[in-house]
Amino acid sequence: MKNQNMFTKLLLASLTGIGIGIPITIICATVIGGFNPVIFEFMVWTVASAIFGVLTVFTFGNEKISPLIAKILHCAGCLAVTLGACAIIGYGDNFFEIVLAVVPVFIVIYAVIIVAGMISMKINAKKANEALEKK
Repeated sequence: MKNQNMFTKLLLASLTGIGIGIPITIICATVIGGFNPVIFEFMVWTVASAIFGVLTVFTFGNEKISPLIAKILHCAGCLAVTLGACAIIGYGDNFFEIVLAVVPVFIVIYAVIIVAGMISMKINAKKANEALEKK
């Protein structure tokens, strides 16, 4: 249990470091090397990632929305942000081409994230139940 607790702390610290470090890195890289297409692409995906996080809070953090509706809204919102980011960056000649290329990859990645989240919740529920049984 202590190891998992330490792992969780390290994971959260790493994610916080990434969340703070990436924008600082983009700013420093722009100042040092100038604004270029690579910086632009990283900047767009950084903003998209922040929007994914905000969508997560507004959908899954809203107790007035059922879990199924929250998943549908979250998925649709994340897909819209992803497609928008791809269009802004210029990943295709037209939007339809972007949709055809991105949607299959998005579905696979989104499904993996949802399944991992569900597994994590079941593990945490089991731990909570075991802790309650000990009392």
